[in-house]
Amino acid sequence: MRPLETRRPRMGALVVLLALAVLAMVFIYKSTHRSQATFIYEWTKSGGDTLDVAIELNPGVYRVIGDSAIGRDYELLRRISRQHGVPMKFHPFVPLRHAMEGLDQGRYDVLVASMPSTTNLKDYFLMTEPVYLDREVLVQRLDSAGLPTVTSQIQLGGDTVWISNDSPIAARIENLSREIGDTIYIKQDPRYTAEHLIILVNSGVVPLAVVNESVAKAMKGDYPQIDISTPISFTQFQCWAVSKSNQALCDSLNHWIANTKE
Repeated sequence: MRPLETRRPRMGALVVLLALAVLAMVFIYKSTHRSQATFIYEWTKSGGDTLDVAIELNPGVYRVIGDSAIGRDYELLRRISRQHGVPMKFHPFVPLRHAMEGLDQGRYDVLVASMPSTTNLKDYFLMTEPVYLDREVLVQRLDSAGLPTVTSQIQLGGDTVWISNDSPIAARIENLSREIGDTIYIKQDPRYTAEHLIILVNSGVVPLAVVNESVAKAMKGDYPQIDISTPISFTQFQCWAVSKSNQALCDSLNHWIANTKE
């Protein structure tokens, strides 16, 4: 039987490993539940001339740093509001389904998100003129040599990718499966936004995810172990959505977008 002294270092190492595992679980739990705990959805319309804007909480569209809100779409909307005297109230959201239901039921006037102008969306909503260009990319961890494992779309055949819940990206993955003649499996979880998925890929919890390139680029600097170099879609027009019953508002937005971009 070995002396007790030779066992203690091993027990200490086990305690350290256990502590690290607990800390990792706490980090993942907090990161995946953050979106549900930081804001409350507002259900009352503002009325009058105020536009109620459902705006996606993600690094490219809208986010809050300290006391300041920033984001490409948010800043464009603020510019439109100032230049054309249009009061706006912003309603940050994460689940896209919530915002789509709110737009359809009249709780919101405009839906702003990382959202390509697809045929599927046009069946349900009026889409504005293109606001900017974006595309979808694969997010994966770099290997030990600092290289990506997946370098082409065809390598995804038979594999599984994660996307944010109810994301229009699902339609692109299904089309890609048909293009390569092999199934690409999709996983979603209502707790995970594109931001969460990038964090989970970085930590090794999720192997592969597909997000909009603008979001991936905004986070790449904080997570150098991820690779975002493999495109999943062609460059796509990104638009805002309006209820089909509100053609006048859609026409006004198109006019304001064109003027502001000039």
